[in-house]
Formats: sequence, structure tokens, C-alpha cells
Amino acid sequence: MVKDAPSAEAPRSLKRLLDPLTGLLGVPVAVNTNPGAPVWPDPGAEAHAILHREYPERGPCPWLDPGSSLADADVTKRTCPLGLSVERFPLVLRDGRPGELVVGPYFTNPADRQALFGRSRAADAALHVLPCLLPQRRGLIEYFYREFAAFAGSAARAGAAKEQFLANMSHELRTPLNGIMGMLSLLLQSEDDGRRRQFLELAMNASNQLLGVINALLDLNGIASGRLVLAEELFEPRRMLAELFAICAEDAASRGLAFQAVVADDVPDQLVGDPQRLRQVLLNLIHNGLKYTERGGLDVAVTMAPTQNARSDAAKLLFSVRDTGIGIAPDRQEAIFDHFAIGEPFLGKRYAQAGLGLGIARDIVEKMGGRLRVESELGQGSTFTFTAELRRPCVECPTPTTNEAAQPTGGGAVIVHAEDDPVAQLLVRRILEDRGYVPISVDSCEGLFDILASRPVDMVLMDVTMPGLCGLESTRRIRRGESGAAADIPVVGLSGSATAEDRRQGLLAGMTDYIAKPVTRFELLAVVQRALAGRPFRAA
Repeated sequence: MVKDAPSAEAPRSLKRLLDPLTGLLGVPVAVNTNPGAPVWPDPGAEAHAILHREYPERGPCPWLDPGSSLADADVTKRTCPLGLSVERFPLVLRDGRPGELVVGPYFTNPADRQALFGRSRAADAALHVLPCLLPQRRGLIEYFYREFAAFAGSAARAGAAKEQFLANMSHELRTPLNGIMGMLSLLLQSEDDGRRRQFLELAMNASNQLLGVINALLDLNGIASGRLVLAEELFEPRRMLAELFAICAEDAASRGLAFQAVVADDVPDQLVGDPQRLRQVLLNLIHNGLKYTERGGLDVAVTMAPTQNARSDAAKLLFSVRDTGIGIAPDRQEAIFDHFAIGEPFLGKRYAQAGLGLGIARDIVEKMGGRLRVESELGQGSTFTFTAELRRPCVECPTPTTNEAAQPTGGGAVIVHAEDDPVAQLLVRRILEDRGYVPISVDSCEGLFDILASRPVDMVLMDVTMPGLCGLESTRRIRRGESGAAADIPVVGLSGSATAEDRRQGLLAGMTDYIAKPVTRFELLAVVQRALAGRPFRAA
């Protein structure tokens, strides 16, 4: 399940513009992507709250009430009991959603501000953050808003074009990469010759590196536009970590390195959060440690950490990844978390890197309410630690097994695969046939409806981007009972469109599940088994 709560996080492209302009105006400025919410520019929000805490006799401020909505006000400017004002102006964000420019809080009367000095050190410090804007300077705010709104509008159009381009490129890159990786995996299953198998494994590793760069670029675009969305789903952290550590241990052994991972006994069996993003961050840190370590190995530890979250079901995990690698120079230890930054000169670098992984990992960790840190010494290794705020489930629930060895064979279930790429058709057909399913391939959604109307079918694998009728509209027609098949037939999306929004659109259209290409044998079989669980198979 994806969190649909609106975010007040401004796109990073706008944030970079606000800092120097805040200094120019002398007033805190922010972009609020959730209009009407009581969101304030940093550090204005904290200073405002401190003043009200130090002056309770002045009465509460409606702006600081989390349940209040300033969007209902008849005017854009309101004054708090302390004499502070704020200006709120409408904006159009890059994705077409409404936003607003928030200017303030600031004092309009110098006497109001001066009267508050002397109560306490905390109050005086807060007053130094909140300026007084004289009437003759207030015209600058209107001018600033007009200029900023014009920039935001052009940035919105440019951002929308860039996002559409990246979405198209993601699909066009993932579709052939799906065929390359799929054919390599099929060859690896049947190749016994050691030399040829080595070549195939090298090709698969190169494909995985390319896939990692594609995923990182999509993540970076989503983060820059303020669209990093975390899923909220029940998962088993111990099992997820065990599977991840088993893969990492094999990687370490192939490099001649030691690998040790310990999960504390008090880590819960079940948590609610985004396991894929958590796995992404941890895998990035472990992979970096292995890449930059030539002797010794890695130690990974997962423990519970104290949380300051007021929720009774809050759970905070602390992760630590320590390596004995080359270390990081002191002057690079902050820069490595910047996007596109690498830890060594580009022309003389010894290790393949795009400079995206750690920056994206930091953004994901911060979205999870945590912080990513590093301690390192050149020649001695590095230790990366991060925390993640999750929550405990209300009730312990059983979760299905995804062990491929435990999966039953297909039992003759008929699965129609709607896909216009012949390589992808061949890959899916071979995987399903090997498992005992009966696949039928069609290259259009019109052909899919012909099959559904003419014979019994147990499941549909649906490519989203198809010539003619698209996969989303086809799914809607199936759910409306217009296909000749049962309206509740499992429909799994199988697409080169890989963002969280793509998945959300697929599920909203009625898809049972959604897989982004390139798809692995294990992932495809697990999703198919899950979709068909408890349903009687029709005779082939």
C-alpha cells in the first residue's frame, strides 16, 4: 500500500533557489506543496514555536495548530497574537498540482518585536531569526512573488517534459534489457561448460550494472521533483535481511572477502514500512563496501534503537556496515553524499561508479525519518550507519512464503501473455513452461480479448504499453466484464514503466499485481503463484 498523504516537501530545484533569495529579502521563504497546511519555512517554524512557548500569556497561535487549515482564510495574510505576519501566494508546481509560496513569519511593527526581547535566551535567539519588514520594503515581496511565479511556471513545463522523456527512455531501455537478462538467465540454467558460463556471468553482471544506473536515474528524478513516495506494507525484516545477506555473502566469497552479519534478538519478526527501499539502501552500502575492500571483509549489524516518535507502535532500526577497505579522505566524507559525487578523481578512478548511490540512499533514509552517517580513516576502512523509523503492526499476521523451492508446479494453469516484444514473449513462455504452466502469447490487447472470449483462461500477464488498446484500458474492460472472461480473473502488469506512480496507476486500473522489467524468473513465478493462490485451475 502506498501512502497517499500529501507531502509538504518542496522540489529540490526550488529549494536551491530559495536560500539566496531568503537572504536577499531578509525574510524566511519556502514553497509548500500541500496548500492550506500550517507549514513554515525553516528556521521560521522553530523560532515561531519557541516564542509562543516563552510567551504563553499572549495566547495560542492558530497557525501552529496542526488541525488548522490556512487555505480557508479570506485573506492571504494573517497576524498571530505576537504580531507576526505571513504572506501566502498560489503557485503551479511542475506536475500541475497547486502549491504556494510562503513568505514569513515576520514582524510588521518594530515595537512589537522589541517588546519581546529579554524574556529568555531562547526567546532572544528566536527573535534574531524573525525580522521586521518595514512597510516601504513590503513591495519587494509582491515583486519577488511575480518573478518567482514566472520561474516556477517555466520550471514546471520543463520538469514535465523531462519526466516524460525519462519515463519513455526507461521503458525503451528496460524492454531490450529484459530480453538480454532473460536470455542470459536461461542460458546460465543450461550451461555446464566453465569457460562459457564465465562469459555469461560477466555479461549478466554488466547488465545488472546498467540496470542499476537506470534505476538510480529514475530515483534521482523522483527525488528532485519531490516525488519520493514510500510504500507502507507488512514485511518480515528477519527473513528479508537473511535473503539479502545470503546474496551478499556469496558476492564476498567470490572476491575472497569475509562477510559477517548479525541481527539482534529484539528486532521484531514483523514491521510495517517500505522493505524494497530499505533493502536498496542496505544493498548499496554493502556493495560499496565490497567494491572498495581488497583485503579483510565486512561486518553488518542490525539492532533496535531508541525512538523519540510519540506513536506507541513506532520502531526504529539501526544499521551498521563496517568494511576494511581503502577508507575515505576527511575532506570527501561529506561530499560523497552529494548527487554525482565520487570519492576519487574521475580520470584516475579505479572503481566503476556513477556517483548516484549514496546521495539517493541519503534521501531515502531521510524520508524514513533517519540519518545516514560515515566514519572513515584512509587505509583503515569505513563504517556507515543509518536509522529508519518504521512501525509495528497492530496484529501479527501470517505472510506467504516466496521460497521458489516450495512453490508448486503450474498444474496446467492457462496464462495469456499480452506483449508486443517477441523476445519478452519467448522469455516469459520458457519460464512458465518450465514450471508447468500453459502460456499463450498475443501481441495486442485486441488479440487478448479474442482469446478470453474463445477459451477458458486462468490468468493474464499484461504489458502496459501496447500498440492500439493499452494495458490499463484493457484491464478496466476486463474488470467491467467486457472481455468474455470472469471479471475477477488475475491480471498482472508486466511493464518497462517502473516508477511508483506507474505501479499505482496499474493497481488503480484493477491489476492484481505489477512487475517492472527486467523481470527475473524467481520474481515472475512468485507473483504468478501468489495471484493464482486458492483459485481452481482450468483444464488446458
